[in-house]
Amino acid sequence: MKKIYTIFLFIHFISLGQIINIPDPTFKNLLLSSPTNTISGGILIDVNNNGEIEQSEALLVYYLVLPPGNITDLTGIEYFTNLEELSCANNLLTSADLSDLSQLSLLHIGGNQLTSLNLNGLTNLYFLLCSGNQLTQLDFSTLTALEVTICTQNLFTELDFSNNPLFDQLACAENPNLTTIKINNNYPQIFTQTPFNSCWNENPNLSNICVDENEVTALQNFLANCNITQPINIYTDCTLSNEDFVATTFKLAPNPTSETVFFDNSVKQFNTVSIFNYLGQEILSKNLEPIFNEKLNLSSFEKGVYIVKLTNERESVSVKVIKE
Repeated sequence: MKKIYTIFLFIHFISLGQIINIPDPTFKNLLLSSPTNTISGGILIDVNNNGEIEQSEALLVYYLVLPPGNITDLTGIEYFTNLEELSCANNLLTSADLSDLSQLSLLHIGGNQLTSLNLNGLTNLYFLLCSGNQLTQLDFSTLTALEVTICTQNLFTELDFSNNPLFDQLACAENPNLTTIKINNNYPQIFTQTPFNSCWNENPNLSNICVDENEVTALQNFLANCNITQPINIYTDCTLSNEDFVATTFKLAPNPTSETVFFDNSVKQFNTVSIFNYLGQEILSKNLEPIFNEKLNLSSFEKGVYIVKLTNERESVSVKVIKE
């Protein structure tokens, strides 16, 4: 009898070890009340009706649409590794780690209060909607299937899709801190308005966009059709739009200028200078002398914003110059 009781306890503790810790009561109650709440497409999640969610039960779920409400914590979602579609829009999430959901292809997590979102390694994710949050950055580099991103109303400073080989649609309006967009991925970007590709308006600090060389004209037309009139530097050489894009330790003067700018080349001793227009096209290149009062004559240039790139064997620096 004692032996049978011991075996029973062992089985009991094994089963407890399979129970998922879901600390958010709202999230847990929604999972337990399926399929009456239709969040899982009619699939009963708590199969054995024991008031808990086991790991084996989580693996049976492929579709999860959580309604708007008061969910603050998605802990436990990491066991739903067969999920292909997940929606948790208009809740109270401040962070979410979904990096274990390797089969996820569609994610709608907009309308929360997210400051952190981990999607690393989601190689099947092709659609992402994360609008209406407080995100300042997001690593897209491992999302190799990503095609569409809707990230309006956030606090991003840079959006970099250069490592997403299938990416072609972006909605990113109302990001007041956004300065740079990189979409140079050797794949045709859609530069017409679609439900998933709206105008990039209300981004007052947007000043740098890097695209593939054959997309410069299309992007220029897209911005014009969206009535975006602020000066934006369009580049195909994306080394010009990194955080060292505008030098703060190397100065050209006067800037703005109507004719000539001067700089001290006796210390850095740059060998060459190249000047690029706002389309990223090189319009001047010449060799330099290691002298104190080196000058560049811009009198023949049209009014606008230019990038002066100076290089030597050790480094390069780029400086924005305004021609009046």
